[in-house]
Amino acid sequence: MKIYNYLLFRIYRFYTDVMKEKEIPLVYVTTVSTLFIGFNLYTISSYLVFKDIIHEVISSKSRVIVFMVIVLCLNYILFIKGKRFLNYNFKKDFKGGLMIAIYMLLTATSLIWVINLNRAKIFEQRRREPLKEHTPRRPSLEGKIREWFKNH
Repeated sequence: MKIYNYLLFRIYRFYTDVMKEKEIPLVYVTTVSTLFIGFNLYTISSYLVFKDIIHEVISSKSRVIVFMVIVLCLNYILFIKGKRFLNYNFKKDFKGGLMIAIYMLLTATSLIWVINLNRAKIFEQRRREPLKEHTPRRPSLEGKIREWFKNH
């Protein structure tokens, strides 16, 4: 957990030192760290779905939002509340900053890679098994009006 607390520390220092944020830096720390946790968890679950180890867990936008709110609340309560991550007396250094940058780059790269794997799998499934039955479209209101005028 010390590594995660260092990540929180660096995000906090970025917003207080570079962005000169004095009012609500903890909101930014909570949001940014939760996004990275969410990206990591989504990458793992998407890879497991790709390998057919699990089925789609988060299949709708509302589930994603609920999941992210839960992660945000847990992240805040367990790590950020009371600025616990500042109790480690971390120092800003080049090596730590480089490690954080590599982590962020790996997170983004792995997310994009897994998304592309899943997209290729879906396209391949659609190519092998095209839809055989199409559900007829319901006529629009305009179509119903035209039909009515045509018959009367």
